Amino acid sequence: MSSPLKVLHVASWYPSQVHSSLGNFVERHVEAVAKVCEVEVWAPIPVQGSATSVAKMRDRDGREQREVDGKTWTVRRMYHEATRPQLLGVARSVANAAVNADWTPDLVHLHVSYPAGAAAVAWAKRWGVPVVLTEHWTAYHEFKSLPWWRRRVIRDVVKGVDALCPVSEDLGRAVQKAVPAMKAQVHVVPNVVNTDLFRPADPALLAGVPVGATRRRMEGRGMERLLHVSSLNDDQKNITGLLSALRACMAKNEALKATFVGGEKAALGTFKAWVVEHGLEQRITFTGPLDAQGVVKHMQDHDVLVLNSRQENFPCVIPEAWACGIPVMSTDVGGIREHLPEGLSDRGFLLPAEATDEDWEQALDAMHGPTWDPEALRAMAEKFFSMEAVGAAYEAVYRSVLG
Repeated sequence: MSSPLKVLHVASWYPSQVHSSLGNFVERHVEAVAKVCEVEVWAPIPVQGSATSVAKMRDRDGREQREVDGKTWTVRRMYHEATRPQLLGVARSVANAAVNADWTPDLVHLHVSYPAGAAAVAWAKRWGVPVVLTEHWTAYHEFKSLPWWRRRVIRDVVKGVDALCPVSEDLGRAVQKAVPAMKAQVHVVPNVVNTDLFRPADPALLAGVPVGATRRRMEGRGMERLLHVSSLNDDQKNITGLLSALRACMAKNEALKATFVGGEKAALGTFKAWVVEHGLEQRITFTGPLDAQGVVKHMQDHDVLVLNSRQENFPCVIPEAWACGIPVMSTDVGGIREHLPEGLSDRGFLLPAEATDEDWEQALDAMHGPTWDPEALRAMAEKFFSMEAVGAAYEAVYRSVLG
């Protein structure tokens, strides 16, 4: 059996004190790889503030030890002042770590091409090792809207990698269109789900009597609690449109209720004011951001996940919902149709990209009929999106580029 590969992850996005949820999907990819490889993470993070603020963050959070299945690795958050040009601060942070490193990786795994990509590719060349790029960024779909200099930097990075791993086929096509001269192998590797954490709830019983979601589903009322989980960025997630659709659906069905989870950077007050204005404060609630355990609990307590996005790749919350045994309703954008068939299916319902209130009403009516199989939904999530599945997929990519 070959020895574990040594993989250096360089992350443009990664959770930190500056933004606690940015790149949490990158963090999960690293955890999946750590099951089969030796890993270390370098995450250059710009800080809006003084040198004193940067120093304090480095002291509190500059280095972290992580563990999965008894395997440990180091996360190095390289806080630096957010000065222009940003690439210079990132390059200095990565160079400082590289010149002081006492090991050389077998390969560099870059997560998101900008802003850390140029430094990652440069040091990989110096070490003489290949680069694998995982891309999540929806900006490739509107690549020409980026500043010319940023497009140039991104193109140079993508041309310099040995393998491209978009999280969906749709994103892979967008990257290839933006960088037609790229020579990298393309391997689609999806976002990962911790299926040990995201799982169906045990039956809810009170004195041996089914209650809550368990009782609703036994009585055939399994489409009454709708859940939305996202950043609540209205431009991308179209929360305004979803609220309008829910209002129309709730007018027809008095049992419907909805919960919105997330919104770390969103203007929740605007959405809450809309709910009050339309007299729906008893039926639509906003929790604000929650940790993973909080999201799991809501998925277990609700009947369906709903998304109304204008633009996506393939969001993690979809396979997380399936891992918890609940179906998904989503608009047909990005790579979602690669896993959620059009119209009604055994995984949920794929609506048109620009779904109207009437489209949502008809889709919800269709969702009331079927009996949803939580174990089948979970089995599909484990097969494609589990730590084991994604870790094995990445190891195969690594062996391919090294071979």
